[in-house]
Amino acid sequence: MGVNFGMQGTTNTLSAGLPPLVGTHVAVISQGLERAHDRARGLEEFGYRVFPCGDLASVPAMLDTILPDAVVVDLGKEFAFPGDLVSIVRKHSDSPLVVVGCAGTFAEMLRCFEAGSDDYCRPKCATEEIDLRLRALFRRIEMAVPEGKRGVSPATMRVGSIEIDLASQQVLKDGVVIPLSPTEFRLLATLAEHPGEVIPSKALIARVWGNQYAGETHYLRLYVRYLRQKLEDDPSNPVYIVNRWGSGYTLEEPRRTAARAG
Repeated sequence: MGVNFGMQGTTNTLSAGLPPLVGTHVAVISQGLERAHDRARGLEEFGYRVFPCGDLASVPAMLDTILPDAVVVDLGKEFAFPGDLVSIVRKHSDSPLVVVGCAGTFAEMLRCFEAGSDDYCRPKCATEEIDLRLRALFRRIEMAVPEGKRGVSPATMRVGSIEIDLASQQVLKDGVVIPLSPTEFRLLATLAEHPGEVIPSKALIARVWGNQYAGETHYLRLYVRYLRQKLEDDPSNPVYIVNRWGSGYTLEEPRRTAARAG
């Protein structure tokens, strides 16, 4: 177990690099609900909670209601003035704002930045690019906060009878130390940050191994099997690390999954 596939050196700590923003609320504003849903589905694969909006007239009310952590404006090439919408968004939200251009010209980019955009992507950019730009924005925001005032993660996390010590990278089950490889520990700790929530496979892979391995889902399945063999009473019927088919994995309290795990 703990086989080295040349992937373990991508991150040294859980906070290194650009960690995925799992659970971050993002409003996606587009020209038409179908386009908004298309972009929303892509962002959901990275772990975001997305609120699509395809009716430009309802943007102010939507922003005032959901209070998103970030906003993505992706109107489509047929719409000529994304900077005008940026101005409207800025009146109702000061959250990080990424614009996907319509024309892709320098003039359009300049107008969007002047109107209040925090970043700009060329038209028809991949959703992976939007994800990276959002993560970079949130990293800069975190770095701007005085070190003593930054959010501090708990040193120890507990799910059921499993206890995870982040400082020592030690895992115990029922008080007994369970030896894990560095990769196994990163995977378990990432799941434990959001207990009971489904984390998409792409987000898990990006956090544990890096974005360049986004398509290597077989590595994720392999290491999930390793963890189950070490942590589950019956690895063939897991009650802690549960697979939600087509979505990802979740770390749950046994009492919530014992009747339906698989």
